Amino acid sequence: MPEAHDRNGHRIVAGVDGSPSSLEALRWTVGQAELTGSTVDAVVEGHPAEALLDAADGADLLVVGSRGRGGFASALLGSVSQHVTHHARCPVVVIRG
Repeated sequence: MPEAHDRNGHRIVAGVDGSPSSLEALRWTVGQAELTGSTVDAVVEGHPAEALLDAADGADLLVVGSRGRGGFASALLGSVSQHVTHHARCPVVVIRG
């Protein structure tokens, strides 16, 4: 689980399930964290949508891939990314990968 040093109290949560889309989201998140001096929390355990929403509580940003392991290739957004974009209490970035 990558973690940058917390220099300003900002935290970014990344959803990671091993899919290409989630790995691209993690790469983007690490780059953004370096630019903003934020910490990164990579979340891989539990029910995906619930785990991400819980982890993102109090975070500055939540980053997810557009589709995880179980999605239809033709779908624009997977069920988890769609759910968190509607229910997260922080801004959400969806990375297409």
